[in-house]
Amino acid sequence: MMKKSIVSAILAICSSFLLSMADRNALAKNGDDVVLQRIVSEKGYAWPDNDRPFWPTRGWDTAPMESHGIDSDKMALAAQLAADDPFFRSLLVVKNGYLVFEEYYNGGRREQSTEVWSVTKSFTSALVGIAIDEGHIENVDDLMVEYLPEYRAFEDITIRHVLTHTTGLEWTEEGDEFVGWIESEDWIGNAVRRERLARPGQVLLYSSGNSHFLSGLIKAATGKTPGEYAYEHIFDPLGIAFKRLETVSSHPSWDDFLIRTPRTWKQDSNGLEVGAFGLHLTAREMAKFGFLFLNKGSWDHKTILSEQWVEDSTRDHVLRTSNFGFGFQWVVSERGGQLAFNGDGWGGQIICVIPAMDTVVVIKSDAENPGSHAYYEILDLVIVAATQESAR
Repeated sequence: MMKKSIVSAILAICSSFLLSMADRNALAKNGDDVVLQRIVSEKGYAWPDNDRPFWPTRGWDTAPMESHGIDSDKMALAAQLAADDPFFRSLLVVKNGYLVFEEYYNGGRREQSTEVWSVTKSFTSALVGIAIDEGHIENVDDLMVEYLPEYRAFEDITIRHVLTHTTGLEWTEEGDEFVGWIESEDWIGNAVRRERLARPGQVLLYSSGNSHFLSGLIKAATGKTPGEYAYEHIFDPLGIAFKRLETVSSHPSWDDFLIRTPRTWKQDSNGLEVGAFGLHLTAREMAKFGFLFLNKGSWDHKTILSEQWVEDSTRDHVLRTSNFGFGFQWVVSERGGQLAFNGDGWGGQIICVIPAMDTVVVIKSDAENPGSHAYYEILDLVIVAATQESAR
């Protein structure tokens, strides 16, 4: 039996019902007293200039953090907290395009490629954006059943509903039911035939099943598995090492997903990369993906993702609280006093992008035996340190 959830600590109670954008618009229209504001305004983020003097495809250029307005005393405190945390493995800061801080802890190493858990969801979402950009998918309001007609249970669920975890389908991220999903012969069918707890678009029910629906969508729309499509459009252009698994267990167990398989992406029982988790990356590779989004989908003067997709996927579509919401498989929040969006994985695997500061922060934690620890407090301290001197 699985002993731990595969959702990061911050998402552990996201099965609560939340107001969607449609609900909020209805409230405003009806003149009710409750008024909920978007975290990201209509103006969007304050994006940096993406005309970079160099790109880190073959490696990062480094620079002293003090030369980029980072408070070294606060960073020293953050580093000490990380070193004292037995679950912490790495802390990286990229600012103004330079790797200005990089340290590893408790056995973590630069070349260590480990499971990033639910950070995978942000990669899967990006592949949907690329498929739209290439014309394989018309738009996010298409019905899922149009692409996966063998699963009639999708009915009126759209791609947008899946991206924002508002399908309304019952889900649990732990226990025997979750393990049963892992061991099932058809992950998509098992998840889509769950009980409907709400109409699509009404409430947020965080679900790895939703994220895996996107893997099926990518395969159906492009004719390529997520691993193949990601290698062509993300991994290879960004210089991220990756080799698709050639064999897969037809009856995987939960223990299979706790085994480290560097530079790969775990698959379901039908050989489809898991849309929710299973991707293995180094900390520097995680930073590259964050840097791609920081530059609004541009990489080395080429468009990997359209700016429109980056803007749409990183703004809050569904709120949990007044300063914590979800985009298209991204967490959107205020961190350290700054607007930010995160790829967020179980146990403290984090890609945090802060556009107004031209900054990406990466945290890696123990991935094989994750535990609850104060990684978000350290992240907030790093963001404050990166803001402090530039604000003087």
